[in-house]
Amino acid sequence: MREYSIRLNSTITRDPDGLITLHDLTDIPLPSPRNVSHNLNPYGPFSNLSSFLMADWYWNSNNKSYSDFQKLISILKQPNFSLEDATQVNWAATFKALGANKDDLPDDTGSWIEDNGWKTIQISIDVPFHSRMKNSGMEKYTVGDFRHRHIVSVIREKILNPNENRQFHYYPYRSTWKASEASPEVDLYGELYAFQAFRDAHEELQKQPDPTPGEPLEKVVVALMFASDSTYLTSFGDAQLWPCYLFFGNESKYQRCQPSQHLCHQIAYFEKLSDKFTDYLKTCNHGKLPSDAFMTHCARELFHAQWAALLDDKLLDAIKNGIVIMCPDGRRRRFYPRIFTYSADYPEKILVGGIRNNGQRIDSEDRRRELVSDARREILENNYVVDGTKVEALLKSQSLVPVNNAFFLPCFLPFIVSILPSLVVDILHEFEVGVWKQLFTHLIRLFEAFSQASGVTLSAELDYRYQSTPSFGRDAIRKFGVNTSAMKRKAARDFEDLLQCAIPAFEGLLPEPHGVALMKLLFVFAQWHALAKLRLHNDHTLDLLDYTTTQLEAQARREAKGKGKGKAASATRKPATLGIFTIKFHYLGDYVPTIQRFGTSDSYSTENGERAHGLPKSWYPRTDKQDYQEQMTHIERRQARLSHIRAQILEPSKEDHHTGGASNGLSPIEVGIEARYVMASNQNQPVDLGSAVVNCLGVTHHDLYLVDFIPKLKQHLMPRILQRLGYECSTDYKGDWTSVVIRDHRIYQHKLLKINYTTYDIRRDQEVIHIETPQRNVMLLNSNFPVPGAHSLYLYSRVLGIYHANVSYIGVLPDGSRRYNSFRLDTVWGQWYESLNHPGKEEFQLDRFCLSPVETPELLHFMDPVDILRGVHLIPQFSLGKADTLPPKSHLVVPQESEWKAYYINRARFVDRDMFMRYQHRMSVGHIYMHSLFPLPTLPSIPTDFDHCLQDPPPPVAQGSEQAQASGSNVTPTSELMRTRPLDPPHHGLGHDA
Repeated sequence: MREYSIRLNSTITRDPDGLITLHDLTDIPLPSPRNVSHNLNPYGPFSNLSSFLMADWYWNSNNKSYSDFQKLISILKQPNFSLEDATQVNWAATFKALGANKDDLPDDTGSWIEDNGWKTIQISIDVPFHSRMKNSGMEKYTVGDFRHRHIVSVIREKILNPNENRQFHYYPYRSTWKASEASPEVDLYGELYAFQAFRDAHEELQKQPDPTPGEPLEKVVVALMFASDSTYLTSFGDAQLWPCYLFFGNESKYQRCQPSQHLCHQIAYFEKLSDKFTDYLKTCNHGKLPSDAFMTHCARELFHAQWAALLDDKLLDAIKNGIVIMCPDGRRRRFYPRIFTYSADYPEKILVGGIRNNGQRIDSEDRRRELVSDARREILENNYVVDGTKVEALLKSQSLVPVNNAFFLPCFLPFIVSILPSLVVDILHEFEVGVWKQLFTHLIRLFEAFSQASGVTLSAELDYRYQSTPSFGRDAIRKFGVNTSAMKRKAARDFEDLLQCAIPAFEGLLPEPHGVALMKLLFVFAQWHALAKLRLHNDHTLDLLDYTTTQLEAQARREAKGKGKGKAASATRKPATLGIFTIKFHYLGDYVPTIQRFGTSDSYSTENGERAHGLPKSWYPRTDKQDYQEQMTHIERRQARLSHIRAQILEPSKEDHHTGGASNGLSPIEVGIEARYVMASNQNQPVDLGSAVVNCLGVTHHDLYLVDFIPKLKQHLMPRILQRLGYECSTDYKGDWTSVVIRDHRIYQHKLLKINYTTYDIRRDQEVIHIETPQRNVMLLNSNFPVPGAHSLYLYSRVLGIYHANVSYIGVLPDGSRRYNSFRLDTVWGQWYESLNHPGKEEFQLDRFCLSPVETPELLHFMDPVDILRGVHLIPQFSLGKADTLPPKSHLVVPQESEWKAYYINRARFVDRDMFMRYQHRMSVGHIYMHSLFPLPTLPSIPTDFDHCLQDPPPPVAQGSEQAQASGSNVTPTSELMRTRPLDPPHHGLGHDA
């Protein structure tokens, strides 16, 4: 349910959620429907369609491939394509106009341009030479050119674009959910525009007086979400780019976070201090370079000078008075930009916030501004050292630095009180390549230590286990390399996969009692990660995340507290411990309050910015490698404008309106998503039942898989045929399965089966089952649950074959008649897995299964594809090894080289978020089948005597270099920040602690 807060005598003039189609509710790659608009100059700088098609192909194809070649051939084969039109174009002049600013083009040749393009200005900073340097005093230094776009112009383009405006939300709302009529109502946490921060900004805005009382307009909050991160443009070389991205929180995160949707806007390329600045400093100081603190101060000044250029007077006026825009729906509205989030890694967070690395608590913003102002006066006017005693006495106690922070300028009060609450959590850097990577590295060290004692290379066994772990899904679990323990060239997604498959890989490698403790620690880590990355939270899942956070903190402290026994390997080598006194570990307690205020972590994760890096990296080879930033601004505009022209002139394809016989008017694309499964219709691989199997019950067959194959198949098909004929197959009806006739005595085999399913966050996804790959295990609902003896809600099966058959029933129907209609029925042949769980299994343990023996015929079965929920990821229990005997062979079953004795199906199912939520009973919104089977969720509480395994932090040390500070050292200068408070409400270190 959506709950809006609307002023008296007002109404909602636009509801983007009412326009949602199935196409918007899936991440499956599908052709995008187009909106057609008309323009006086629809081809932009191109005189005809042919030249536009060639330019569009050229600028939107990064690497030449066969697929790219096929696109070119399809353009040349179009009936309205003219080779003469394409060859008579002055391509150099046309491409220059395509990427230029409107003001840079002569006369009216730029009338087709509707954006303001990129701007280039010179950036200068104040260089404070202190009194002991050669030229003491403050000097202005011009660093270089700063290329950026005006934020207000980007906002105008966004709202005026009819294609992107379709899902642009003008009104926030509160989202709630009731599992049933008797269930309590709980809050849902998903999109930014459905969260408290957005609602608070909207309510505050509605209370402001209208700038034009004679013409009151709807006032709309524009949620700005910034992200920035420096990146290398090549695998080898030193070419770098520091882009700043802008996302809009008014748009759904499911579209915003997909790079293919192009909803990420590049608004600036930040400059860094160059070698010329170093030469300038040496010239001014007798050839000597100043201290690292001096260079760090200049770098901070440069960063905030560039942000001051972005936060210009136009944006300030828009924040105060709004921007009046005629929207695509014909209504004039007033839009007010507000900064909601800034996504960055920790070194850049402290740069944005103007605070110190691993600092202490900040008392108040007013006091902060006063102290920084006093410190800058000492530096710029009295020529004190930037990190001298005089300056440190003012700033160190409040963890401040003497930088003129662009976000704290007085002109932005009261609209931007502090940027610190906007510096949201970052699961990619803080956990996946932070806390978890640190734990994984520590475990590899332990393996090396235990290997020296036992003589067995444990890391090699770990590599073998990871390499033997099957992949899953399109990209849920990727195939592991041969040397996982070396951690070479591992991205965050690789460490995520390592965690999701860690429990079977690490099991049994360490001696007891370390092994049991490690299994529990890995389970808690995996569960915390799954919860923190959920794309739809509710009150129950947030409570579980809070509980898991306390468990994780306690388990990690217990691991770090333990001390090994034995002699040191060398007197000069220091013992390595699991360092938990880091800012990244401290931030784990901030996820629950951050999600409650700003939405789920995927909405503002730095992963979105990392994905956006793909575009500028693909543009770099098209430049001359010299002034590549300037050339990239032109390429960015060319691609954006080509996309805009394409949306205007290309007619919708026929598929966009053809219903394909669907009774509800859905397009074939939507019918494919709506269907429960997709199976091929060809009959290229027939299986002759006469020569393959015996059509008698109980007859011994030389192929163990085919014992009672036809009787089982017909018994499975008979009730489905009756249902197709309109009858209910009750238990009283004693039909004769021998009356089921399979046309031509043949069934038709397929290798692929695509299962469409509804996810926990009410979206559509697809699983591909392939009988010749490890991705052939499925899960079904247990129809006997919850009767005694049915311990699990799900059943698991290995798919042995995918078939369809043309069948009819020639027996007597329930009403005494006979009908000989023939139907195509699809079926899946499978082999059940048997549970190996013991009744007393603990909270943090996994479920184990083994494949049922073929010698037990009743464990081979047929199932309706509609009954399959989705695929499941099975990981061998490597500690038990492989089975002693090979499975029997059959000409209908893909041969297996070997079989493992047992498999893990995680009780928390960490392979992806949807699988995880299928085992959090009655917490999932989209899995409606479990709502009536379970009572309200009851979460385990933390007892008052819970062992938090608290430790005293290491003693404070002096501040090191800037590089050491940014590396995430295991020491901290204060005990205030790193003191863990497991029973207190957690808070983000940059919002209240610095």
